[in-house]
Amino acid sequence: MDGAFTFDNADYLLEAKWQEKAINASDLYTFRGKIQGKLKNTLGLFISLGPYSPECTETGSPVLKSMILMDGMDLMQVLEGRIKLNDMILIKRRHASQTGDIYYKMR
Repeated sequence: MDGAFTFDNADYLLEAKWQEKAINASDLYTFRGKIQGKLKNTLGLFISLGPYSPECTETGSPVLKSMILMDGMDLMQVLEGRIKLNDMILIKRRHASQTGDIYYKMR
């Protein structure tokens, strides 16, 4: 775990990976274990500058439904001022809540 924050009455754990190789599902399952060890309604935000493998983005596993994913392109939109981080988190969380998809590309 790289950090924690509270946003919109929800507590989040933060995991950030700054690697070029694709994130694989085992990285997400490890992070899920960290989330699971906290209070029941804790959520996770996983940020990767590199890509996510298809096993991460196409998973239907209910085990991973307590986190949302951001990639480097999402982060660049925030850093360039095209969208506020809090707006992005709200959009991604709403999308995940409505569809079950934890990876929503903000492009």
